[in-house]
Amino acid sequence: MPPKVLIVEDEVITALELRYHLEQLGYEVVETVSSGEKAVERAIELEPDLLLMDVRLEGPMDGIEAAREIRTRIDVPVIFLTAFGDEATLSRAKETGPFGYILKPFQERELRATIEVALTKHSSHHNLQQSRDDLELILDGLQIGTAITDDSGCMTFFSRVARRLLGYEEDEGLGQLWHDAFPFPKETIRELRRLVTGDDEKHERLPVKVSLPRGRQYRMEVDVQIDPRNPDRRIFVFYDVTEVYDLRRQLDHRAHFHDLIGESEAMRSVFQQIEAVASVDTTVLIGGETGTGKELVARAIHKSSHRSQKPFVAVNCAALTEALAASQLFGHKRGAFTGAVSDEKGLFGVADGGTLFLDEIGDIPLDVQVNLLRVLEERTVTRVGETKPRKVDVRIVAASHRNLPAEVEAGRFRVDLLYRIRVARIDLPPLREHQSDIPILLQAFLTQASARIGHEIHDIGKDAIRCLIDYPWPGNVRELRNAIEYAVLRTQGAILQKQALPPEIRDDASLPPGLESVAGSEKDRIEAALQHTRGNRKEAAELLGISRATFYRRLAEHDLN
Repeated sequence: MPPKVLIVEDEVITALELRYHLEQLGYEVVETVSSGEKAVERAIELEPDLLLMDVRLEGPMDGIEAAREIRTRIDVPVIFLTAFGDEATLSRAKETGPFGYILKPFQERELRATIEVALTKHSSHHNLQQSRDDLELILDGLQIGTAITDDSGCMTFFSRVARRLLGYEEDEGLGQLWHDAFPFPKETIRELRRLVTGDDEKHERLPVKVSLPRGRQYRMEVDVQIDPRNPDRRIFVFYDVTEVYDLRRQLDHRAHFHDLIGESEAMRSVFQQIEAVASVDTTVLIGGETGTGKELVARAIHKSSHRSQKPFVAVNCAALTEALAASQLFGHKRGAFTGAVSDEKGLFGVADGGTLFLDEIGDIPLDVQVNLLRVLEERTVTRVGETKPRKVDVRIVAASHRNLPAEVEAGRFRVDLLYRIRVARIDLPPLREHQSDIPILLQAFLTQASARIGHEIHDIGKDAIRCLIDYPWPGNVRELRNAIEYAVLRTQGAILQKQALPPEIRDDASLPPGLESVAGSEKDRIEAALQHTRGNRKEAAELLGISRATFYRRLAEHDLN
């Protein structure tokens, strides 16, 4: 089909001459009009492929004003016809984005060349815009936003997703310096400055939380790229991970059992044991290394039992003095000994109806062990200075990091008391035996420490994650929690990096970077790496410091899909 041309010319002879030449050249002239107002009306109705527009037209609207109005309504190339090539006219015409000029009087060859260049240029612009729109549509579908700066750092473009994530209207934010345009916290802007001014192409995405008016909140990850067309320009890429974050938070919530955290097989077994013993009113002995969370297990048992609305009293038996242990546990009568200035119920009396947690029961004095055994068997206590026993309704949960059978052999613990307190047993695994729970624990401790200290940190760097997974954790979960709090105090930006970790973890040289000789479960380390990288095997292999071939071989050996 020949291109359709609308002629806007108020000189009849010139209009007829144009029509004749265009038809001779093979173009279709759809109409000839003489005013700007009529040009706007017919252009919108006929949608021609090209406008030949005289600059000076009779009436209130000249050709430049008409072209500006038409270009806001439809995408059509405009070629201006003028006998006036003065600077003022050309300057006004340029504002409308014309596709060429033809000076009167014109020649047929010049007319054809100008029209063909305009049509080709417009087609190229249209195809380029279509490609850009397609790319933006794909990025929008993937919830990826983009923003571009000029050489000076001022914003020149925001995609639809970027505007939504940043809370901007159509042209809002354009022309501003990027650090003024982004509604991010100061710490995030500081981290972005480092990425913008750095020349390292391999860096981690920066996690950001944005709170917008009307309660809208978004979680995103921001990447900064150098514009390949101009090294002084920057492309900001915004990945909307709000839904992923919400799903992860739900999964993390499912990994919580009261104040205990974990989704490994070992921890799920602990949760099942807690539910089982909570339903019966028997004594429980919790075993495990220091820092594994024995008191948290005791509290979970209490909260899961019918005594949950009654007191939970915890006592560290290692802190009980031999002279006052009986008084502190069972109470005393006023005047029973020097310093007994009032009647005291003792810890058993305080915990009446609830649960008494005897931590480090292996350190309790031998003579008090006799009285404790009697209390467990008879459900009564006799306060120091009294002879009449008092009934108590207390559930005993005990814990010790010691090997109590060995303590019995050494004569430091009564065998009958051991049998009495370990009717039910829960053994907590050391952290090195369920390292796959480390990422979940890290996120929980990071959130807690950030809130407590008042410095919001969104993520942990890969090098820091590798250190935390490689470390054997002799102090178990408690040591991990303290290490994260230490690191949060030393972190300036929004990402916790390796250099902020405690020196014994950061500089630990006892573990080689390879996987084979690292303490703990190899399977757990692989699962922890996969969980942190959200299943990305390439990144998991890099995190563990091994080749992909070795990583895939380990997956097969441990039957990990």
